[in-house]
Amino acid sequence: MFVNGTPVIEIVLSNPLLSVTFPESGRVLAVIDTGYEGFAVVPREVFKKLRLDELSQYKRVLTLPTGKLVESTGSYARIVIPEIEAFRDGFVETTQGVDEIVLGTEFLEGFKLVLDYCARSFEMSSCW
Repeated sequence: MFVNGTPVIEIVLSNPLLSVTFPESGRVLAVIDTGYEGFAVVPREVFKKLRLDELSQYKRVLTLPTGKLVESTGSYARIVIPEIEAFRDGFVETTQGVDEIVLGTEFLEGFKLVLDYCARSFEMSSCW
């Protein structure tokens, strides 16, 4: 699906180690961003609701499209795509100023994406 010209998918995030999911029921929209090379970046409140701040933390530096460097904090979590019955585990990070869930190219490895801007359609399937 597209929202304001941007491809998005419905997902569920989970912390399998502490048996926590976000959202607690239903699904949440995540932006597909092929310019972001990481796995996933989420708002701080989502990071805390998943209790990822209670696990081992890793820090790294992200380069924004403007060239500005920002420090992120992250841990490992799972992202489930209920529509295609697929999931991936990876490094989920957060940094100040993030207000949406963004999935990057590391997350997209192993998926086939078909974007048709003419028809405003977006299809995703697992390669595995």
